[in-house]
Amino acid sequence: MEHTRELLAIELSNLVASPHNVRRHSAGQVEELAALIDAQGLLHNLVVTEQVVGRGKARQVKFAVAAGERRRRALLLLQQRGDLPLTYEVPCELVSPKRALEVSLAENSGREPMHPADEFEAFQRLIDGGKCIEDVAARFGVSPLTVQRRLKLAALSPKLLALYRKDGIKLDQLMALTLSDDHAAQEANWFDVPHWEQSSSAIRRRLTAGEVEAARSGLARFVGIEAYEAAGGIVKRDLFDSEQSRFLSDPALLQRLANEKLEVTAGTVREEGWCWVEVRLDVDSHALRQFSPAEYALRKPTPDERRELAELARRSRELEQHGGALRNHHEGWADEAEAIDLEQRDIAARQRAIQHGLRVWAVAIKALAGVIVTVSREGDVEVIRGLVREADRRTLDAARRRAEKCKRSAAAHEAGDDDKRPASAAADRCDAADTKQAEPATSKRAEFSDALSRRLAAHRTLALQVTLSRNVPVALAALAHALAQRVLGDEYRRTSPALQITAQSAGNALTSAADDLKAAPAWLALQTARDAWVERLPNERSTWFAWLLELPQKDLFELIAICAAMTVNALPSAGSVFEANALASAVGLDMADWWVPTAEGFLNHVSKAQIVQALRDAGPELAADGVVESTRKEVLVSTALALLKGTRWLPAPLRPQPT
Repeated sequence: MEHTRELLAIELSNLVASPHNVRRHSAGQVEELAALIDAQGLLHNLVVTEQVVGRGKARQVKFAVAAGERRRRALLLLQQRGDLPLTYEVPCELVSPKRALEVSLAENSGREPMHPADEFEAFQRLIDGGKCIEDVAARFGVSPLTVQRRLKLAALSPKLLALYRKDGIKLDQLMALTLSDDHAAQEANWFDVPHWEQSSSAIRRRLTAGEVEAARSGLARFVGIEAYEAAGGIVKRDLFDSEQSRFLSDPALLQRLANEKLEVTAGTVREEGWCWVEVRLDVDSHALRQFSPAEYALRKPTPDERRELAELARRSRELEQHGGALRNHHEGWADEAEAIDLEQRDIAARQRAIQHGLRVWAVAIKALAGVIVTVSREGDVEVIRGLVREADRRTLDAARRRAEKCKRSAAAHEAGDDDKRPASAAADRCDAADTKQAEPATSKRAEFSDALSRRLAAHRTLALQVTLSRNVPVALAALAHALAQRVLGDEYRRTSPALQITAQSAGNALTSAADDLKAAPAWLALQTARDAWVERLPNERSTWFAWLLELPQKDLFELIAICAAMTVNALPSAGSVFEANALASAVGLDMADWWVPTAEGFLNHVSKAQIVQALRDAGPELAADGVVESTRKEVLVSTALALLKGTRWLPAPLRPQPT
């Protein structure tokens, strides 16, 4: 069958969309096609029919595009960009209106789309022919990343590409397999696994097992990808991930490089005079719980530090005001708000660094405490100073007690003590005690056993609980303090709060530490208050919240106080010694109101020398003739019980502690 053909060159402005085009084009993007036409020229003529538009004097003849509408719109885009002249003429084939529908249908149905694998391989042939990635990208109107992705797919195992042509594997699964360049590994991760392990996520998980994802690794950010690669490390890049994730294949090398870099900082920190300095790559809150925080003082900031802190505060306020204005008056403010948030984080980090730099530790404390040098999650060096191991904590406490005794002695001299030696001599001895490295006591008056220390701490905790439950303002402040430390404090928690904010009663831990606890006055007082609230609460727990909403504020505060108080844990193992001391000071805890020495609770657990010393501490007249260490233990205990009664004497762990 013969068909008449008439070829015309028609100005682009005279071409319009045709109602005879069987393909309904959306207003989608045509940039890629425009780039192809710009690079290669128009490879196929448009098929058009004559069409009259307008009425009256505005009546004119246009040419409707029955086949080639996307090409027309791509040409219009090039013309709008200035890449084609306004008088650009388009090669067209003119057909009759009767044939327009047939031609449009034939062009769209008689064409088999190119398989994506053909495109992958075609791009590879272009590169093999000497073209660069950027040139190919420009010629076909795609990004260089798109070209890289297609080349990555073209480099897959021929077996997998053949399977893809037969619809035996999906494109997202092929993308995941490109994480390996080894054809054998690619094939094994497809053909040698059950079908339920062939998802793209499962493939990625297997091919990156044991590797470090750079975006989620503080170590990778700390070392730097460039330094890692310079040391011979291999990096896998997932070109099909929107974040273009990178995986470091040699974790051991990464850790070695991080250790070497941290050791430089550790060397400087060792010059500060700490007992020990450790480099650790991984430090979390659980690891820090094995340490107690050492006491420190705060020095005054230098003029430069004050100026920087003031400037940081000023800039932070400025960013906060600007962010508020953006949210209230601008659309599409998210990107700028993100930049503001990032700067605010940098400011907060610098403020923390300056504040931490103001901490100073006494020489005696540094002689027992240590430092961990590690890497934060953000990939910055983090130096955690003033950590005391459990074994050294007791020695440090003993050193502190000796220092306090020296200071009391010096004060006694100044008050006119019988000892006529100059007060300055006593002060000198105190200074020497502060600067000399503390050593474990070995005399007969050594510190108490661990079991007795826990027993005394349990009694002190119980008394602190009941006292706190009666002081609503301090209880609320303690609760807020514990919450703020958890959610507003540093990423690595330096101290354990006295309130265990998980709202778990510390009762079982206390009774395990002291079997005589339930006979203590504080136990009776606390349980009485607890039982009273248990009686008030509704029987059905599901109604508690609604009931509490209706509770008068005064009663609600009292309930919060007793609940908060019952979570207090001041046992040595809780790691909250200093915070518990501050809490005891705030409520004015006097253990003499809640504890008296008994045979079962104290005297039977200490040496005869310690009993005699207790009597001397309670009053010189109590340790008169007849009270000596040579007395049989049971006699000495009964004598001491009688003599100590009513004196309000307390062993050192129960006396007011430094905060």
